[in-house]
Amino acid sequence: MAYIPDYEYDIFISYAHLDNTPFPGQADGWIEQFYKNLNLMLAKRFGRLDIVKIWWDNKKLDGSVLFDQSIEEGINKSAILICLHSPGYIQSTYCKQELDFFCKKVQSEKTGIQVGNRSRIIHVLLNNIPFAEWPEELSGTTGFPFHDAKEAADFGDTVDTLSMEFRTQMQNVRDAVWNLLNEFPKEQSIVSTQQQESQGEDKDLFTIFMGEVADTLRTPRKRIITELEKRGFKVVAGIPPPDEADVHEQATKDALNKADLAIHLLDEYPGREIIGAPEFWYPQKQVEIALQTGKSQMIWVPAETNFEDIEDEKYKLFLQNIETGKITTKNFEFVRSSKSTLAQEIIDFAEHLKTQQTQQKAESGKVSVLLDTHFNDQLYALDLSRVLLENKIQPFINPQEDDPRKNINLLGDRISQVRKLIFMYGSVSKEWVLERMSAALQLIITNNYPIEDFFIYMAPPHKEADDISIKQKFLKVNIIDSSNNHVLDKAALQQFISNLKTVDL
Repeated sequence: MAYIPDYEYDIFISYAHLDNTPFPGQADGWIEQFYKNLNLMLAKRFGRLDIVKIWWDNKKLDGSVLFDQSIEEGINKSAILICLHSPGYIQSTYCKQELDFFCKKVQSEKTGIQVGNRSRIIHVLLNNIPFAEWPEELSGTTGFPFHDAKEAADFGDTVDTLSMEFRTQMQNVRDAVWNLLNEFPKEQSIVSTQQQESQGEDKDLFTIFMGEVADTLRTPRKRIITELEKRGFKVVAGIPPPDEADVHEQATKDALNKADLAIHLLDEYPGREIIGAPEFWYPQKQVEIALQTGKSQMIWVPAETNFEDIEDEKYKLFLQNIETGKITTKNFEFVRSSKSTLAQEIIDFAEHLKTQQTQQKAESGKVSVLLDTHFNDQLYALDLSRVLLENKIQPFINPQEDDPRKNINLLGDRISQVRKLIFMYGSVSKEWVLERMSAALQLIITNNYPIEDFFIYMAPPHKEADDISIKQKFLKVNIIDSSNNHVLDKAALQQFISNLKTVDL
């Protein structure tokens, strides 16, 4: 099942096989490197390897072969097409058929060729093809340049897959795919939740706690609740009760326990004071209670809000600490945006969480691990992740950063979903790995996450057996040495998988 409902694949990669021919001495062609990087970068963005489904053909077909039925089925079942445009692509009758078939099939679909103002065709330029030579189907796209042309007349060679230019453009493509996937209409999932509700299955509906707001936000809050309920979500609201502070706190906790997501709308006005607790306001208190639970939540303020203009110093400090993340180590989504886009942002966030929950239930019988890797080691990590999946071990993927202390909130959120952490130690410094482990250990101790083991997976290049040594009393650290092989070491893998599965969950 793809991330987008009603499709088997999210992405179809269309390319000329000539462009995937490796140069002498290279194991993988450029297109295969592109596919592997995109697959893992999307996995890191979503947090799981198998959440986005990509179809690509590696059967070495050429223009003399008839349009393959499996290719046609792959296109027909895909939501997005990535076109890798080159002189070889232009000359390939086969590629023209793929592009033409995709355009015709999306024109017959309800969504059409565009999602909002985004084309469902992502145009990747391997060379500086003049606009006049573009196929008509690509005329409305902008194109992501993966070439080194400096002038309009330059042909431009395709950038090396290990270059910074390649990495930057891959991030741009990843973001474009991410936006398309999350903006894609979700009518099917909406219908299914409405059907559940009509059948009286309220207990299975995705439930949203909508926090109390200041009077200035009551109208947009009411409109948002109506929109959420139309979309098939169950909304818990009506807190606080007109009663004492302790009664309010218990009522809020009870409501949050029933919810899958908490939404808090705040602006420069603190709202009503809690009865029996002067200088505390209902909206603020509900945020604080929700943060203590660790419930998934979104905290929103209008884009134009200037905290310095807030008169009440305590409330001003509260908002400032929320925005800077100082108020808690728990993970939450802080959003500054306009009221006009707020309802859709909440719906998109809730749909994403609902999809995650469904997949986690489906994978509940698997051992779950977090694979923490730097960009430099991500292709090796991709191969390792596939082996883990084949052995019924679910790898969650963490975004790579040059700064090991970056994205700590996201790291904490993903640590909370697993029992074991794997740190890839390949083409990065030992200091980077140790600093990353230190950040994770601090989160585990602070939040009492039930992590049982750390694993350091030593990947190529070669390292001495005693290259890294960890001696601490909090967690057992297992070191797997597979650094002498550029392909996955079968003996080391067998022992590694055995260690992952034998630890009690």
